[in-house]
Amino acid sequence: MRSLRARTSHAATAGHSFETQGNPMRKLILFAILTCVALAPALAQTPGAVFVNAATFQQGFPVTAGSLVVTAPAASGGTFTGAGTVTQEALPWPTTLGNVRILVGGATGTPAPLYFVSPAQINFQLPVATPAGLTTIVVQVGGNTVAQGTVQVSDASPGIFERSPRPNPLAAIRNQNNAINDATARAQRGEVVQIFGTGSGPLATPLPDGQGATQAINSVRRPRVFIGAVEAELQYSGASAFPGLWQVNAFVPNRPFISGRVPLVISMDGVLSNATSFWVVD
Repeated sequence: MRSLRARTSHAATAGHSFETQGNPMRKLILFAILTCVALAPALAQTPGAVFVNAATFQQGFPVTAGSLVVTAPAASGGTFTGAGTVTQEALPWPTTLGNVRILVGGATGTPAPLYFVSPAQINFQLPVATPAGLTTIVVQVGGNTVAQGTVQVSDASPGIFERSPRPNPLAAIRNQNNAINDATARAQRGEVVQIFGTGSGPLATPLPDGQGATQAINSVRRPRVFIGAVEAELQYSGASAFPGLWQVNAFVPNRPFISGRVPLVISMDGVLSNATSFWVVD
């Protein structure tokens, strides 16, 4: 699996930890994005291409403008013929990568920023200006259309990145001390966890396509975070320095029964994310 350079940084003026370019979380998110095909059920065998939220991988579930999206050939064993295998490390993300382009809105649509391309899977950011409703997305390789499909775009499509197989996957989370949450590095009750996902909807200050934030930018909509069936106090919801990556900071409820491996789900405008979990001290 590819790795990214690691560096920790904080946005002191924001009053909370903020995901920045080169942060260790980038390695975890890269792992989650590139392995989600293996973690998800097989996609339907229909002609063309399918497009899903890069965190939930739920077919038929809407995606959101500015969020991370994954596409794969709809036919089992299909490929995007002629596509190279490339991961984009630097920002801004290009709209051509490995001989591939993604056009949102049809053959004359808006080129999407590309993060990872291969013959079997392409990861990209849905352009921020994509309107709500059913949209056609075209996959081009070397200027030729090799696949296309449609996807419903909505104002919110919350998804939490996963770092272990379903069912009951571990969420992509950092503890308050910035350690990646797992059974040996558990969150403390009453402290903040940093949850990483995609599909928050619009930001208070829109970012250019393919660019990450250099400071905290709140999401327009305020999510509800449920930890062990208890609604958690929200500290931050908004952008990170990784394009399309949604960061949610919330306090772990200080309840004695919130311990061990606890459920985690996020709701945005009444739309539920995928069900995940994380570790809290006993």
